[in-house]
Amino acid sequence: MIGRHSPSIRARDADRAAVRARLDAAYADGQLSGTEHEARDARAGAADTLGELGELVADLQASPGVAAAAQVRAWGPRVFAGAVVAVAVVAGVATFRWVRADPPPAEAQQALYLDPAALHPVVVPTPSLVTRAGLEQYRADHLAAFGNTLVDEVNFFEQHASVTRSVPDVPDRTVSYTYRGGFDPDDAPRTRAVDTPVVDLASLDVDEIARYVAGAPQSVGVPDGTVGHIAVGFSYDQPSVRIFVRNAAGETGFLEVTPQGDLIELHRFENQGTR
Repeated sequence: MIGRHSPSIRARDADRAAVRARLDAAYADGQLSGTEHEARDARAGAADTLGELGELVADLQASPGVAAAAQVRAWGPRVFAGAVVAVAVVAGVATFRWVRADPPPAEAQQALYLDPAALHPVVVPTPSLVTRAGLEQYRADHLAAFGNTLVDEVNFFEQHASVTRSVPDVPDRTVSYTYRGGFDPDDAPRTRAVDTPVVDLASLDVDEIARYVAGAPQSVGVPDGTVGHIAVGFSYDQPSVRIFVRNAAGETGFLEVTPQGDLIELHRFENQGTR
């Protein structure tokens, strides 16, 4: 458990996974907004010490089904599989909320939550959103939900996306949504300039984007790096796709291309210590 160790102790992957599980559960039960969850999740993935991880969950209430995940460090690896099962149950409940057509009555929801074995959600599998399949899946779901593929901006992560776009048929209002197989609004509509530039996701050449994703770690010089974030929006008065790379050592770089796959800019990692 994070609280039983010095904050300066280096965090393990298991510690980061446990904290991210708590953040997912806190988002699912309404303690965190989509924007708050996204920010804390990114910090958890990059945390170096237990103290950094502890700060991310210090103000959260315990969420049913993830107490086991928060105990991973104290319990050890032999029960880690059990914690993963508990987190999977909560993830199933969260997905159920978005895709079930007719939710059960309020008096039945508590019983279902306390007895996950009685819950049979229709789970819509979503591939990693930083892959070709994930981008295509998102684009199809966006079209089905909103009737077009226009966005002000959208950020793709492995398991979720954060999108900002105008309210359909109301161009002077904007809403941000978190996508996890369905679209959940993060807040009420806000004022939007009617001349805000938009990107049409239909213009994305997903084959070219996927090719850049595959070679991005080598292109930006991040050893053992992975792509965990793709940002689509306007940059320097033109639509762009930014592909961000990071490794376990915290080394980062990114490249920027047009939606059609023409290279705009390359930001390579430079080790300042080798100069």
